[in-house]
Amino acid sequence: MSKAKQVTVWVDSSPGQIARVARALARARINITAFICYGNGSEIPVRLLVTSPARARMVLRDLDLRVTEEDVLRLTLPDKPGTLAEIAERLAEAHINVDYSYTTVAKGTTKSDLVLAVSDLAGAAKVLKGL
Repeated sequence: MSKAKQVTVWVDSSPGQIARVARALARARINITAFICYGNGSEIPVRLLVTSPARARMVLRDLDLRVTEEDVLRLTLPDKPGTLAEIAERLAEAHINVDYSYTTVAKGTTKSDLVLAVSDLAGAAKVLKGL
């Protein structure tokens, strides 16, 4: 488990905005290691874990986009039934709220990376230690 800096860039909800962000990061040779985008307003958050958060912030601000940053947890977990239940139960018992989370598993692998934005980062790291 590790703490990670998540960069969030706020874009207009219109075709081409994700491509614009991804292309700018690619040109700067910044790799996107995790990504989620959702929303239904006129402006939506594109949340990213990248290889260089500080450089990514500069690149995205140069596009005249609003950029925020927050700490999240990134856990590498076994891809097996019950793993998410165990994590959610530990957090619930510690009264830690999950604000949002995202994950994926590549076909044919046995591990997944889970990104958690929580109400108490230090507390979550403590109760999830050893997973």
